[in-house]
Amino acid sequence: MSGFFYTFTVMKAKEFIYNLRTNFTSVKSQITEATDQHVLFMLDEARAILAAQKMDNRINVELMSQHIDVKPVIADSRIYGDVGETEVMVVSIPPVINYNNGAGIFTVGTQDGVESFTRISFSQIRTALSRKYTSLSPKWFYLEGKIYIINIPIESSSKVRVRGIFDNPVEIIKLKGEYKVLDPFNWDYPLSVKDAKTVYQIAMSGDLGWGDNAVGAVNKAKEEADEKAARKRKK
Repeated sequence: MSGFFYTFTVMKAKEFIYNLRTNFTSVKSQITEATDQHVLFMLDEARAILAAQKMDNRINVELMSQHIDVKPVIADSRIYGDVGETEVMVVSIPPVINYNNGAGIFTVGTQDGVESFTRISFSQIRTALSRKYTSLSPKWFYLEGKIYIINIPIESSSKVRVRGIFDNPVEIIKLKGEYKVLDPFNWDYPLSVKDAKTVYQIAMSGDLGWGDNAVGAVNKAKEEADEKAARKRKK
């Protein structure tokens, strides 16, 4: 039985920054004078737009995901209401790319990645706790930017692993202790090379508000090309 094997090229943030800057340079945009940090911000914004579009269309975005291990703490019962004797834990995470109320979070589970908890909605808490066979299994729900988890022992809950698409990838790198101050862009950026071209196009489109200079440069280059083509046709 034959199989298919897919290999994915991993690129560093600094490589994506260089490529995006090169794209701006090719259209003589003034954005080329921006700092690497600013270019990374533009890259993040464009990536977020593409990720939301792909998720809306149920297209796989696993290569845009990151994971983070976070220690849960006891949640304030005023947030979720009366659930009897059940203890609820809460996990604070950096902002995720939101669409459909937090579906930018893919999985929540044990730190070793072996077990994934069941996702429920906030409105399903009491129903989930009353089910005959699954009432005691670990579950989680997303509410107001935080993850709430039920049925995990307080004394044994060291950390839980959250995987999803985060707004600011470098923040995850910093929280994981992989950020180097003297080499701030030398980390794996969560974007496939295949999607990079689309992200560059979004970044240069001007739709994000900071691309006016780039748009002007693109339009000017197009006008010059059209004029050149028109002159050739006249000859």
